[in-house]
Amino acid sequence: MWILKELFNISNKKEAPVQPVLSLRLGDRHLAYSITNGSGEELYQLGYYRTEEADATDFSGLLEQVPALKESFYQVQVAYDYNTSTLVPMLQFPAEEAGSLLKSLFGPNGNEAVVTETLAEWQLHNVYTVPAGILQLIRQQYPAARSRHQFSLGLHKLNAAGEQGLMLVDFRQDDFTVLLGRSGKLLLAQTYGYATPEDVLYYMVKICNQLSLSRQETTLQLSGLIDQESALYKELSQYFLQLEFRSGNWPETGFPDHFFTVLNDLARCAS
Repeated sequence: MWILKELFNISNKKEAPVQPVLSLRLGDRHLAYSITNGSGEELYQLGYYRTEEADATDFSGLLEQVPALKESFYQVQVAYDYNTSTLVPMLQFPAEEAGSLLKSLFGPNGNEAVVTETLAEWQLHNVYTVPAGILQLIRQQYPAARSRHQFSLGLHKLNAAGEQGLMLVDFRQDDFTVLLGRSGKLLLAQTYGYATPEDVLYYMVKICNQLSLSRQETTLQLSGLIDQESALYKELSQYFLQLEFRSGNWPETGFPDHFFTVLNDLARCAS
């Protein structure tokens, strides 16, 4: 059973919307949700939790630990951001080989369900795994939910990537994701673990070197659990000149709004 540690709990005193939208984000060691109006612009409730039980298989008590998830919703949007994920060209990849592809890249799937998501605009398949218990629980609790992987959610923002390159970097407590594009093309979608700011810097510099990107000209748009006063940000700012925080539509949370950008992106998909 997951044992959740609460990182953020935000409750707006406004009257709840008539048609509430639940946006739910699930990963190896975190669960985050927001409840908004239909456009995603008005936030009514937000929770962000962490678990150390990355390999937990008993999810029966998850809804009991987060009662807000048992309410009735007009729409439900789910983003999975489990680390076992790969993007492959549609023309070179038969969907029926999804399981064997992930096994060759990441090892045996174990108690994981394989999901294949088609991204027609990019001519890609996003192939990833979700713990079978979580997938079953979500489908039972929210049968009409629209689900996608976090990489699929963020890809459309790379359409604006110019010749110098654009990195969308989202931080959790001990890992971060990178979506990288240049001239409107996807170059990289990857998750990296880290323990120190130096770990992050190592990966970021390595990415630029391998893909011939300029650290002075490539734009890094940051979101998630990184603060401008943190040692992590200060390290990055010494090596990258084009740093900016992504903004969201929820400026009154009491926290930097880039902390919850992914949830905000997800909520706006409902409108």
